[in-house]
Amino acid sequence: MSDSNSTALTSDDLYYLATLCGYFAGNADQRWWNVPTGKVLFAVGQYFNETAVPNPEDVIKLTGWSEEVYQYLDAQVVLNASAPYYASLLPLSPHPLQSHWIYIVFGVFTVISTIVLALRLWSRLSIAGRLQAFDWVTVVAYVAIVAWSALTLDEQRVVGPNAFQCDQTYNEIIGYERDWDILMFTYPIVIFIIKLSLLLFYHQLSSWFPLRCSVYITGFLCFGNAMAAIFTWVFQCNYPNLWDHQADMNLDCKLDQVPIVVAMGAISIATDIIIWLSPMPLVWQLQLNTRERVLAIGTFGIGLVACVGSMMRLIAVKKYLAFGQDASGDDSRQPINCWAIVEMNLALICACVPALRALILKHFPTIISRGSDGTDISKGSKGSSNYKGHGKPSIVSEEDGQTTAELSDFHHRQHGRQSEHEKTSGSVQVWSPTN
Repeated sequence: MSDSNSTALTSDDLYYLATLCGYFAGNADQRWWNVPTGKVLFAVGQYFNETAVPNPEDVIKLTGWSEEVYQYLDAQVVLNASAPYYASLLPLSPHPLQSHWIYIVFGVFTVISTIVLALRLWSRLSIAGRLQAFDWVTVVAYVAIVAWSALTLDEQRVVGPNAFQCDQTYNEIIGYERDWDILMFTYPIVIFIIKLSLLLFYHQLSSWFPLRCSVYITGFLCFGNAMAAIFTWVFQCNYPNLWDHQADMNLDCKLDQVPIVVAMGAISIATDIIIWLSPMPLVWQLQLNTRERVLAIGTFGIGLVACVGSMMRLIAVKKYLAFGQDASGDDSRQPINCWAIVEMNLALICACVPALRALILKHFPTIISRGSDGTDISKGSKGSSNYKGHGKPSIVSEEDGQTTAELSDFHHRQHGRQSEHEKTSGSVQVWSPTN
């Protein structure tokens, strides 16, 4: 919703216009903090237009600036020239409004994630009879995702309906920046918790040395990347609480956050791909028939879908993180938050897929448990995994020392039948996602 004359303004015009609105209002008396920041710029510009011999004391009295602030602003922009000029641009500026997509994205994905997590916990408790460490970490990840997403809604609330800084009050700008900064330095923590749940799952899945090495190395990279992202954001400027210093003349930010956030986002995507591909060599080398092998690879590989959300968020970061990217006047970072919610929930949903497959195997075994030739894969050695020690890929439960399996035929277990292969080996079961 923009004024038809706003096309006369360039992105540079809008950038400097919004900057002056923020600085003029942020350094003014707090009585100006509850009106649109553009009104301070308009009042100063009007004063210089109507006064033949401007007096600094009059401007200070009008705005509530300190003498130091007046001298600083005058030295930076030459107030008697720039204030009237940019004040004249205010009627030409667009007035974009905040969209409400964030509420829809939050609602849809929270409902889906809640249902999927509930099914996962039901699967674990009804089939395995217990929850393990990686299940509890997944629950923590779910709570963190909901809390983080709820903060994006609060950010939408406190900033009000307007997306252009000159239409916002300075109190709205402070609240917006506070929530935004909290979101940015807690985002790596939430992502790390999600990845930790998967890494713990893989660690429990097998004692195969290559998989364990992948878990340790990837876990170290994820933790290091998360810590680097947190510290570079919190300490990018000389004030950690940036929201209280938006118009501070002493604010000094030495780090350009756009390339830093993009670089660390790229590393995060790389670790996503490594995590989702880590079990593939293990699955590929197990003695499974072709159908079961494809289903097993698909069960773990579906997690690559979550990388789409990560990539889209990274694209949004590059476009919307820096202020004044185009001539729309829209300074909303909502697309970044929307894609982050999508990314987090997709990762959580994909992490629950193995347990959901086990639930299907238990209640609808004929859907997955039949091989392409129509035979029951739980009744022959083709569908089992042979455990021959730590040098070979196998599915191992550290609690009882037996080979267990993710993705097993629970129809076979449900009816209490054991194959001849299982009777003789004792420690070998079909691959199952819940042990």
